Amino acid sequence: MGFLNLSAWRPVGGSVPAERRATAVLAQSPKYYYDHVGDFQAMVDRYAEEEGHRPAHLAELYIWQLQHEERLDDDSRSLDLADFMAYYDIEQHSQLAMVAIDPEKPTRAKRLLEARHLFQLHQRAEERRKVRPLPGGDRQAAIAAGQTANSGTPPPVEAATPAGAQP
Repeated sequence: MGFLNLSAWRPVGGSVPAERRATAVLAQSPKYYYDHVGDFQAMVDRYAEEEGHRPAHLAELYIWQLQHEERLDDDSRSLDLADFMAYYDIEQHSQLAMVAIDPEKPTRAKRLLEARHLFQLHQRAEERRKVRPLPGGDRQAAIAAGQTANSGTPPPVEAATPAGAQP
């Protein structure tokens, strides 16, 4: 049994049944999203099993699902998944999936696509950082070896004694 979206119905008066007004041209019916909440719940459950915790927010689950499918770079799949997930949410203190009440579904989908884009930028930056040698790499090696950064040799033993102390 699903819930009715009463904002999409308008009374016509008398004993005539209400008529449904169009809310979007090619949108799925609300029944579609209530029928497929089980698919979204399965996605949340898989995340919790593999990661050991519930997703902090919808974008984390969205990126994880794209990575899990190995389709993070597939624009078509990411758009479809963002559109699908924009209609759902995760209950705040559990792993319970629910149909989102937020009327701004396109904005939610856009935020998911932006999160994917930012994740990809971060991932590319990490890859570039791994490929490039660090400019302070020699400095880090010198510090690890106990050498000073400017001389390249260890400090003399005399400099290690405090000033004014007799050897």
